[in-house]
Amino acid sequence: MSFFPAKLTYRSDINGLRAWAVLSVVLFHFLVPGFAGGFAGVDIFFVISGYLMTGIIVSGLHDRQFGFGRFMLARAVRILPALIVLILVLLVMGWFLLPTPDYQALAGQGRYALIFWSNVDFAASAGYFSAQAHETWLLHTWSLSVEWQFYLLFPLLLMAVSKLFSPRLGVLFGTVLGLFVLSLAYNFYISLADPVAAFYLLPGRAWEMCAGGLVYFIANSTFGERLQCQGLRNRVMQWAGWAMLAITFVLLDDAVIWPGAWALLPVVGTMLVLLAYNEKSVLITGRWAQWLGDRSYSIYLWHWPVAVLLFFADLLEHTGWVVTGIALSILFGALSYSWVEEPTRRAFKHKTVRTKFTTVVTGFAVCAVCVMVVREVEFAERLDSDVEIIAAEAFNRNPLHEQCSHSRSDMVEECRYGGDELGVLVFGDSHAASVVRSVEAALPSEFLHARDLSMTACPVAEGIQHAQRPGHRFLCPEFVDSVLERSDDWPADVPLLIVNRASHYVHSDTDDGTAEYFVSEQPLPVDDASHQQSITNAMMQTACEIAQDRPVYWLTPIPEMPVDVPQYMSRTQLFVGQASRVSQSLQDYESAHAAVLAAQAEAQSCGVEILDVRPYLCSDGTCWGDSDGLPIYFDEQHLNERGGALLQPLFREMFSAS
Repeated sequence: MSFFPAKLTYRSDINGLRAWAVLSVVLFHFLVPGFAGGFAGVDIFFVISGYLMTGIIVSGLHDRQFGFGRFMLARAVRILPALIVLILVLLVMGWFLLPTPDYQALAGQGRYALIFWSNVDFAASAGYFSAQAHETWLLHTWSLSVEWQFYLLFPLLLMAVSKLFSPRLGVLFGTVLGLFVLSLAYNFYISLADPVAAFYLLPGRAWEMCAGGLVYFIANSTFGERLQCQGLRNRVMQWAGWAMLAITFVLLDDAVIWPGAWALLPVVGTMLVLLAYNEKSVLITGRWAQWLGDRSYSIYLWHWPVAVLLFFADLLEHTGWVVTGIALSILFGALSYSWVEEPTRRAFKHKTVRTKFTTVVTGFAVCAVCVMVVREVEFAERLDSDVEIIAAEAFNRNPLHEQCSHSRSDMVEECRYGGDELGVLVFGDSHAASVVRSVEAALPSEFLHARDLSMTACPVAEGIQHAQRPGHRFLCPEFVDSVLERSDDWPADVPLLIVNRASHYVHSDTDDGTAEYFVSEQPLPVDDASHQQSITNAMMQTACEIAQDRPVYWLTPIPEMPVDVPQYMSRTQLFVGQASRVSQSLQDYESAHAAVLAAQAEAQSCGVEILDVRPYLCSDGTCWGDSDGLPIYFDEQHLNERGGALLQPLFREMFSAS
């Protein structure tokens, strides 16, 4: 198969594909039935982008006229203006609508979106399909970051190959094919091992853009010419491609592992439609399709913030508001296209490279300054005081948490709260870190201190193992062992308090249903009774082992709320005029923590004392997320300082007993 270089020209079929891609994403995000797999519209965009970028780079390298700086500047001119305007408009809107924690979070997202690093930031947090995703204003910019990173690295790779070997098209085709195979194989692996990283990060996504690059080479080859000349086969290829896209949109949903093997469906479908090169298809010839395709980038930018706004106002399940939200997304996208994209394109058409660069950098700098100011400054009296007072409870937490929550097993001596003499050891995870200052406040003497022995996401259980993310070392076993080894160094009359999110470790699972935490040789299914028994036994035995040397107290699980308490209460105060309370029924609490409560009851036989939080955090059959109208959590599961203070009488009883 021989190749020939070809300059890219406008193709209405590509514009029609863009229309369907953005439409599917919009309908998916607004929860419209029939588009449960609409998230795959982003995969279509990736393939199209790979096709176009490969054409620009390869034809330039072949003609020895490709300039990396000019290429990246062209991408910046195309992407940044509309993105900058979006971020600035959201910052203005947020001034009037967002409590301080949400407003500063928006600015933080804007910072990463501007430098095209948001996909890396989001990969370290909740998954794309999680409930928390609807609280993230600029979540959708992850795809822009992936594309930008591809734009940055892909031409450098092809330039290096061209320099080291030759700019022959066969060599460049082999390079793109090799990258496609490597990234696809990695995608199959990482989608099972770490689905969040697979979704957000470039290594697991590069194959989709390389797929578009392969289309460019195939289309501009003798084989591609023959394909396009054979009418029947061409039509079969085209309709097969559209059928694969339709199946993706309608039959898949967010329960599938993505972008694993299932992502081949929309990617191959898009490749077939591009190869068919049929600009007369009824699916894309309509004026509506071309109109949407022209505005697809701006519609994509604006639709997600509209969906988030409806989510904040609890309107995303109301049909009328969903229709309004979709209409507003298209309207704002059209305005962005007419007022930002097109004027920018026309204004820059005959400008020098220097002028383009200066203009883009200036716009970037202005937006970056605005983002940093909002990120770092708390503006007083911006919203109603009731809203801000409620929202501020998200910051009412242990100020030394980041410094004192251990990440290495050699840090167990570093954090203490109170006087010079050791009064209590607080051993556990982030739940322990959230109450340690309340334990300190309950100490019987100001000369005593509470020692913070906490590690985030670490169960107090010897032999605990974790289904680790690739490249991440699970340090919890070493940390637990180090605390147990040093126990003899501390006075035997000093009590030790265990505080853990214990039920999470019992019931947390991976995407394939196996346990995330385990003490067996291999992970068992998370709903396997023997798995749950082994975890609770390990916790109980560890507590009993410590109790041989000193008084041990074990706090019952902290009730977990269904939503982020300060966020939900402050938003309802803002949008509804009255803060809605958040709660968990006592029956649900006892059901969720039954296995751990049973283990704690059994641990009393070896001398472990159980401290029950229910009389202090629950009343009338309900565990509340607030007290006197103010949140007692700083998120959905961690007590803030106000919540911890409610437990001080319980901790005083512990010291009285000791």
